[in-house]
Amino acid sequence: MIKLIKGNAYEEIKHIPDKSVDLIIIDPPYKIEGLHEGTGLFKNRQKNNGSYIDDMMKTDLGNGIDIAILDDFVRIQPLIYIYIWCNKEQIYDYLNYYKDKNCNFEIIIWAKTNIPPFTNEHYLKDKEYCLMFREKGTKLNGTYETMKTFYLTNINIKDRKQYDHPTIKDLGITKNLILNSTNEGDTVLDCFMGSGTTGVACKELNRNFIGIEIDNNYFKIAKDRINGITQIERKKLDEGQLQLEL
Repeated sequence: MIKLIKGNAYEEIKHIPDKSVDLIIIDPPYKIEGLHEGTGLFKNRQKNNGSYIDDMMKTDLGNGIDIAILDDFVRIQPLIYIYIWCNKEQIYDYLNYYKDKNCNFEIIIWAKTNIPPFTNEHYLKDKEYCLMFREKGTKLNGTYETMKTFYLTNINIKDRKQYDHPTIKDLGITKNLILNSTNEGDTVLDCFMGSGTTGVACKELNRNFIGIEIDNNYFKIAKDRINGITQIERKKLDEGQLQLEL
C-alpha cells in the first residue's frame, strides 16, 4: 500500500488513526541561522556555494520544525519508533522531548567527504545527524551490514540534480533504517516526504508507505520517482514524446 498525500504535515497528520503506523522516518526542515538577506550565510553565499543557499531560501527547508507535531507522532504509533534527520542545532530539542518517554536512543551520523570549502568561523558542515528514538518493547531486526551508526560518503550531487532537492537523503541508508526497524507489511510514515526517498525504499522492501508533502513540485517528483518514472521520462511525457502505463 502506497498512499501519497499533498498537503501540510501539521494538518494531514490529524487524519491518521491512532496506533496505525509502525515506523516514522522524517527529514523535516533544519534550523539554519543566517539564511536571510544581510546576515550570516547569505552575505557570503557566492563564496559558500550560492546555489545551495538560494535553494534553501526559496523553500521552508531552513526554518526548523514545530515540535508540537511530535505529540501526533506519539499518538499514531502503538509504541514510539522514529528516525529524525536533523542538524546539531536541533539535537537538544528532540532529546529534551523524548527524554521522559521511556525511549532508547541512538545517533546515526552521515559524514560527507566533498563538502564546500567554507566555515563562516564555524567548524565545517560535514555531517548530518539522524536521531533514533524507540520505546522499550520495540526491536531492532538488523544485521552486521545494516546496523552501522556512521556512514562516510560523498555528497550525493547526482541525486540532488536528478530529483531537484537540495537536502535529499541517501537511499541505501534509508533502506538500512527500514530493514533494521520493520518487517515486511509494516507501515512507514514520512510526512516531510521531499523527493520520495523513503517511499522508494518502502516499495523496494515491501513495506506500506504513507507520504505527505506540501510542495507541489516535490510532490510530483516523489510521485514519479515512486512510480519508477525518471525526470527525463517525465519531460518526454509532458512534451508528448512518451506514453507510459502505470
